[in-house]
Amino acid sequence: MTCKPKPRAMEQYAYSQPVLEWMTVCTEFCKQLEQCEGTERADFVEVMRVCLPMLYLKTSLLKKADDLPGFTEDHVTEDDYEYIRRCVATVMAEGDDYLDAFVEDFKYSEEPVLRTVSEDLADVYQAVRNAVETFREGHEEAMQVAVGEAIDSFETYWGGRLLSALRAIHDVRFTI
Repeated sequence: MTCKPKPRAMEQYAYSQPVLEWMTVCTEFCKQLEQCEGTERADFVEVMRVCLPMLYLKTSLLKKADDLPGFTEDHVTEDDYEYIRRCVATVMAEGDDYLDAFVEDFKYSEEPVLRTVSEDLADVYQAVRNAVETFREGHEEAMQVAVGEAIDSFETYWGGRLLSALRAIHDVRFTI
């Protein structure tokens, strides 16, 4: 009989089922955006109608681990961001623009704010891709920090962007 040492809590968290399931969805989301150039809008909309709710759900189910000091590197460059934004804008065409009343700027205006699906998805992509790249590097401490950063930014920023984009994509699917 051999006794295996218990894995450290950090490893248990970074390789836990909820985190690995979340990372799987993150990876698929990034892949879909990176390969969307030349995709038909109807096909892209159908993929996002499945991928976005799953990403929202899996992120919502994550529990933050103990805070670790530090931060992760930004892996997504301005060129990467702009490539994703431009590709999604091209695929979405006239379905890219939408009016959003659920933004901070609306408090100071009587008019809804014009937003784009492409910018919203590029914002989500940036947060998610940074986490994916940190996981690729395989350093457990950085992985745990990356999940914590993703959860924090999900709660304060990109979760709302994801939902706004999903609502706009829903409208494109059933009205345009």
